[in-house]
Amino acid sequence: MMENRGLQPLTMPKFNPVWKEVEGDWCDNEFLSAVPITPLEERMAEKKSPLLEGLRKLRSLLGDSVFDKHISPLHNLTSHEGKLLIVAGNFHEKSLLERDYIPSLKEAFGVSFVRVVV
Repeated sequence: MMENRGLQPLTMPKFNPVWKEVEGDWCDNEFLSAVPITPLEERMAEKKSPLLEGLRKLRSLLGDSVFDKHISPLHNLTSHEGKLLIVAGNFHEKSLLERDYIPSLKEAFGVSFVRVVV
């Protein structure tokens, strides 16, 4: 009788994830689109963004190799009323930008505040 009083393992029911069977455009939303990642300057040039001049200044401040390694892979830049919002791909990029490049970003884009998010 004592042998049945111990902890018993839980059994979880098997489930079939829905994502496994999804193909094609599963999210019919006209406001969302998926595009392959290209360098930030190319994407900004396609949109004819006013931030393109700031990117050119930043390239001259940082140099081509640093710019291509740390700025080109960024997801997005937005500027409004003296503030710059940067969307980085991961926390490593975010930390590096905040540690090393905030003064250069402020100078290149003529802003007083820079925020980096993931």
